[in-house]
This record gives sequence, structure tokens and C-alpha cells, in this order.
Amino acid sequence: MPYPYALLRAGFPYVTTIGMRRVTSVPVDIAIGEDRVYSLGRIELGNGGNVRMVSLEDEDLGTMADEGLVWPVGLALDPAGNLFISDEAEHKITVYSAQGEKLEEWGSEGSEPGELHRPSAMAFDASGDLFVVDTGNDRVQKFSRSGEPLGGWGSAGSGEGELSMPWGIHVDVEGDVYIADWRNDRIQKFSPQGEFLMGFGGSGEDDGQFTRPSGVAVDEHGDIYVADRGNNRVQLFDRQGRYVEKFLGEATLSKQGRAYILANQKTLRLREMTSVESQKRFLGPTSVRVAGNRMYVADTGHHRIQIYEKDAMPLSEEQIMAPLGAPTLLTT
Repeated sequence: MPYPYALLRAGFPYVTTIGMRRVTSVPVDIAIGEDRVYSLGRIELGNGGNVRMVSLEDEDLGTMADEGLVWPVGLALDPAGNLFISDEAEHKITVYSAQGEKLEEWGSEGSEPGELHRPSAMAFDASGDLFVVDTGNDRVQKFSRSGEPLGGWGSAGSGEGELSMPWGIHVDVEGDVYIADWRNDRIQKFSPQGEFLMGFGGSGEDDGQFTRPSGVAVDEHGDIYVADRGNNRVQLFDRQGRYVEKFLGEATLSKQGRAYILANQKTLRLREMTSVESQKRFLGPTSVRVAGNRMYVADTGHHRIQIYEKDAMPLSEEQIMAPLGAPTLLTT
């Protein structure tokens, strides 16, 4: 389905928070299933990690992939419900079934075609092939589901089409590939064959600027979401890369978090004695995902997932005036 010509943006309110420390600890990436969120967590001190499953009603559904991971980074869910996990310390991809059975692993350290060096985020295209951000090699590689190399692109640098420690990735409905170019503090868009199409961003804290962007997602309208990790926020752009708005975090205490805190008198007292303003905000969000009209943010530093819901109406070209030279809402 083609992207709409324009949108009537009615709002993007916060909905809820799921997960908590000791359940979704250090969520570096998330994947959205039909009835649950998969949270890829790291061990806070030391090596290791796992995948925790949390229902959309904030029920803990258990753990998988809790052995063998050293420094997991990326998580991708295929149409069959299998989970693909990248491990930058092991330079490989591991595949688990929806039931938690380890199915296969592939990848080896190196810089030749098909080899990996510190892989991070991953994304499937419509054909079921997997794009992997090969962070240490400053490139993107494409693999079959079973790990057969299918090509790739990228080289180190800061020019158009060049990459510097890329991290996040998304493949949109048209097959184009968006990369969170981490060290260059920008987003780049490529064709499926690796042709540079567009870039936006730059280092800084102002609207539209980034400090170490780590995640990127694109919704059904073509809107682009960026986890601006170093600035503790998520930014939203339209499909031309124009800044629209930012999200700083509006978390309420999750259902799991309330149950835990109610059982701890000291924690209750500490919350009673201090400001909770900072507890609402994002802290180092690493991943952002969209499913339908909802945005899911891995609020990494606060060990939880914040959820927002988009309210927007697609517009045809006949429904809206042509672009203006000096736009402002003050006259309407």
C-alpha cells in the first residue's frame, strides 16, 4: 500500500508501560508479537542476557534464550514466530523457535563477504531475507534466513552512503532500508540494493539533531521514528526527513512494578520522600518499534517498555492545500 500524501496529525498520547527491572532488565532491543512483546536484555554487570516475554497486559510470560548469549544486541522476529538474536561478542546470529528451542546459529568473525564483526540490529524484508548491521565493519549485509550471504554495502566514512559504527535498521513496506548511523549522528535511507536515497540529522541536542542514534523504525504512513539514545528521547520525522515532534517519556508505574513495590516498605517510603519526575522520562532508549498505530520504546536505562498510540488521518492531495513557502499554525 502506498504512503498517504499527507496526514492530519491529531495527537500521539502515551498509553501504558510494561515490564520492570528484574524482568525486562536492560532491554537493548524489542520485537512485537501478536499478543506479547519480546525484550532482549543484557546482564547489568558482566556478560550474558536473555529474552523475556511480556504480555500487552503486563504479565510476565517467561524467559527464553537464557544460555549462551554473551553480549546480545539485536532482536528480529520472522513471520513464523522464530527469534533471531545478534551477539556482538560472538560475531554470530542465533535462532530460537517461538517455544524457546535453539534451532541454529551462524556467522563467523571477519571482514570478508558473509563474515561479521560486532553485528547489531537486524530486519527482515518482504521476501524473508535478513538485513544485518555489521557494525564493526561499517556496513550492512543481507543473508538468507539460514545465513547464506546475499550481498551488502557500506564503507567507513562520513560522506553520503558511508557509515560509522551503524546500529539500528528498518526495512519499510517499499523495501527501502533505513540505518541509524550511530557515530555520524544521522539517519540514512538506501534502496534495497544499497543506493543512497536520503539522509538527515547531525550532532547536537536541538530538534532534528542526534547524539548516538541507536534505533529506527518506519510506520504505515512512512513516518520515521528514531531512538535518540544519547539525548534520552525518541524523535519523529515525516518520510522526507522533516522533524515533526519528540517524545521524552511519560511512564506510569507498570502493573508488575506496582506489585513489586507494594511488597517493599522501604521502596514505598523512598518514593514517598522524593520527586518522581525523572522516573517518567526515558533514560538511554535504545530501540523503537512500531506495530499498527502503536509505538513501543525500549526504555533501556529504566528497564521497561513505554507504549504510545498514534492518532492520525491519511489525506489525499485533493484534501489539502499545496505546500506553503512559510508555514505556521499561528494563522489558523
